[in-house]
Amino acid sequence: MTPIGHFILRQSLRIVRALQGCGEIVAATGDGINDAPALAAADVGIAMGQTGTDVARQAADMVLADDNFATIVHAVEEGRVSFDNLRKGVRYYLACKAALVSIALLPVLLGVPVPFAPIQIILMELFMDLAASAAFVAEPAEAGLMRRPPRDPKARFLDRSVVRSIFVSATGLFAAVCGIYLATWHSGAGLVTAQTMAFATWLLGHVFLALNLRTEREPLFRVGFLTNGVMVVWAMATAALLLVATLVPAAQRLIKVTSLSPGQWALAVGAALAGTFWLEARKLVREIRTGKSRESAVA
Repeated sequence: MTPIGHFILRQSLRIVRALQGCGEIVAATGDGINDAPALAAADVGIAMGQTGTDVARQAADMVLADDNFATIVHAVEEGRVSFDNLRKGVRYYLACKAALVSIALLPVLLGVPVPFAPIQIILMELFMDLAASAAFVAEPAEAGLMRRPPRDPKARFLDRSVVRSIFVSATGLFAAVCGIYLATWHSGAGLVTAQTMAFATWLLGHVFLALNLRTEREPLFRVGFLTNGVMVVWAMATAALLLVATLVPAAQRLIKVTSLSPGQWALAVGAALAGTFWLEARKLVREIRTGKSRESAVA
């Protein structure tokens, strides 16, 4: 290796280690043998795929097949979107699970029948899994995604804010379904009607909850209700299932539900909205406060 090569090797490696010593997340690019130590020491080493040497490619964590630096930006953006959507899907799935367990437990503690028949739980689990595995994967990036600082690699996937969000979201859905079920049961409407009200409120509520958990920061009306086509199709399929289950006699017998009056439908929809869309109100309040804080800082 030439003296210039030795100099480049030492300086690039020194720069990487100095930045890491300051707590920075470092990415290094290179294509030659003298870049290999810096590529290996960096948090993310990026080698050129077309012009890079074999040593550089083996030392790197990522290889640019087209040698285009713009690809790095696209890769970072895609990674952040995937990570955000994975966390949103897990948060939604665990919130629904926590709500479902609580909904089944409370009536037992109160000495009343459980709110869901076994076939209803199977259908509910089916639609929950579809939402968590497919709909959130198709969620587009939120605004300001690339302006965020790098995530701390030592941070937990389910950090304190996510765990708190899981239980907060589950509480709203739990309150909506249990409130409707217990109110219908104690009104003397009968077990099947009470279970139908709980089933309808649950299906509607977990669709509304998925819409609310699509974003962590931006209000849903700003993102748009129709920007995630997979979630729209899933929501329509869930609504269609609910209508078929409550209107078709054969489906009523199979799913153990009955028809509902317009007033009962209004109660179910209202409870589902109240139990989930208060999360959107919280986003708006937080956004207003953040805007005022920025204005005060500028002033």
